[in-house]
Amino acid sequence: MDGHIYVTTKGKKILEDRLAELISQREGVATKIREAREFGDLKENAEYAAAREEQANLEDEIATIKEKLPVLKMFSYAKADTSKVSIGSTVEIAEGTKKSQKWTITGVIENDPSNFYISNEAPLGKNLIGKKVGDTVEIHTPVGSHKYKIIKITAGA
Repeated sequence: MDGHIYVTTKGKKILEDRLAELISQREGVATKIREAREFGDLKENAEYAAAREEQANLEDEIATIKEKLPVLKMFSYAKADTSKVSIGSTVEIAEGTKKSQKWTITGVIENDPSNFYISNEAPLGKNLIGKKVGDTVEIHTPVGSHKYKIIKITAGA
């Protein structure tokens, strides 16, 4: 979209808490590496290789979160634009004569399709953004195309 990662206050806190948790794990992983070195030959030391891999994964996740934090853009479901589909709005859509569905457009951090929260970067979310009541969107998926008509737009939950 525009290089931002959209989050609510709750989503930002989830990221910050995860970062703090990961940073707190650094010393434990360093201890595992020190202990594994004592087992001898590092080329054939499975414990050492596993500890180094754990450290690499930990540092990768820390770096990923640190990259996201400066590009976070805050939004509020309660303040979502209802004149068109936007991040934070809930949109009711229907496919033909099938029962309608309500999806809340959110950022990738808070994406939860099982509870009808869809990311603004997912195909459905991306195609709905900017549309108005009465508009139709077509989504192409590996199992075929789907056409949805926008029935209603409200502020998200």
